Amino acid sequence: MGSAPSSAPVILRATARHRVAAHYAVAPDRVTPHLTAGLVPDTREGRAYVSLVGVRLLGVRVLGIAGPGFRRVPAVELQVPVRPDGGDRDDRGTVTLQAYVPRRLVAWAARGLYGEPVTVASMQPVWKERPDEVEVTYRFDRAGREQRLRVTAEKPPVAPAPDTAARFLQDRHWRYGSRDDENTGALMRARMERPAGPLYRIQAHHVTVRWASAFGDAWDFLADRSPDLVLCDPGGAIVLHWRESVRK
Repeated sequence: MGSAPSSAPVILRATARHRVAAHYAVAPDRVTPHLTAGLVPDTREGRAYVSLVGVRLLGVRVLGIAGPGFRRVPAVELQVPVRPDGGDRDDRGTVTLQAYVPRRLVAWAARGLYGEPVTVASMQPVWKERPDEVEVTYRFDRAGREQRLRVTAEKPPVAPAPDTAARFLQDRHWRYGSRDDENTGALMRARMERPAGPLYRIQAHHVTVRWASAFGDAWDFLADRSPDLVLCDPGGAIVLHWRESVRK
């Protein structure tokens, strides 16, 4: 099953900055039970991935409107790279298992427009730009504890080779979900236009997350693990289209 670019209307435009993703390679059966019906883990060399992602969205416009609650939107998400069962490279995307944002208006919009599991949490992104490196930290509070994703990365960014795990994880054009919160409804997707650009070279990373309290007991097995791959993207323009049904 291949896919053409979406003809659905644009719902969101923004500039993504300092996108940090810590990717954990796992057995596919670790993530399959958590996926919307009709989706399967998108695997590389037999391994699926769980991704902890932090990003800052700037200049957000929803339906062409720049509301005061959307000008700067940090977010931390737990994602899984997926594709529809029977899909191919053009159908690659992600599904969000849990997201945190600091503003109720943003959470309400994400749940209402896209049905995504978004929760409000106190959040403090911190970044330091230097001529030869960048430091980025995403901090959020959950269950009375601070959770943290931090990287130090070297400038300038370089483009990953086409056959690398980094490019495999970047090459995502869809955000998948379902019509309901139980992942049993019709499979839906939204086209995400985001160039797979160059990446900063990671010098150091640090993940301090209490997985069970932040994302549920099913992910506590990651507590003693280091990420298999960490990526830091300087960012760029993104465009998100309205949801549409997946047709096989």
